[in-house]
Amino acid sequence: MILLEETKKKKTEFKLTAIDRYNKVIDVLVHECQDCRELVPKVGDCPNCGTAYTHKKTVEDFKTGFLHYIYECSGCPAEKRKAQKVIKFTEVVDESRLNVRKNLADDFLKSGGY
Repeated sequence: MILLEETKKKKTEFKLTAIDRYNKVIDVLVHECQDCRELVPKVGDCPNCGTAYTHKKTVEDFKTGFLHYIYECSGCPAEKRKAQKVIKFTEVVDESRLNVRKNLADDFLKSGGY
C-alpha cells in the first residue's frame, strides 16, 4: 500500500531550454501544476515567508512569444503575493501549435487584451 501511495505522489519533472527576457539561454525545471495540470516552471519558495509559490495562470505575449507564468504565495499579505516567471521556450513550433497560437491571439484581442 505504501508503494502505491508513493507512486501517486511522484511528479512529472524535466528540464527544458528556454530564453529569459534578457535574451539569456537558461535551463528550466518544469513540473505539472497540481491544480490545473499544466506544465509550468518550478520557481521555489517565497523568500519572505518560505511558503511554496502556487501557479495561478499562464499568459502568452503574442507579440514576443514569451510566456508569463503567474504565481502567488499564500503565506504573505495580498499586496506581496505575486511572482512571475517570464520565459520563451526554444523548441521548434509545429504548424498545429502555430494555428492554436493564432486562434488564442484572436480570442485574446477580441476580449480586450490585458
